[in-house]
Amino acid sequence: MTGPDDAEVAYLRQVTALARDLVAADDPYEPALEISGVSAQASLEVEPAGYVWLIWGDLTDRMELRPDEDEQSAAEMLRAARAWLALDLTDRAAVAGYLEHWVHDVCGYARRTGSDAG
Repeated sequence: MTGPDDAEVAYLRQVTALARDLVAADDPYEPALEISGVSAQASLEVEPAGYVWLIWGDLTDRMELRPDEDEQSAAEMLRAARAWLALDLTDRAAVAGYLEHWVHDVCGYARRTGSDAG
């Protein structure tokens, strides 16, 4: 496949709209939770959705599990949303770079190695 299919385009637009909502919100938690939810639902059909779900699941979990760090968690959510909004979503390499950075470098999920990349 050379480009995104209709489901992927619709999903990316939905996440972008929610990222805009998050940046404009007084409290980023609810829009972040929505990004996580739509990503969970889309994860079986749309490739990047599973990775976006990991990112936003982690970011919302931080706020839920570490209430004493709410300000830092909110700042990370804003940083992630702004970085998403700065992406050219038609540039697959840019999207992959965003996902790679946030999933592994920020959220701390292990990178798959040759022996477990199955």
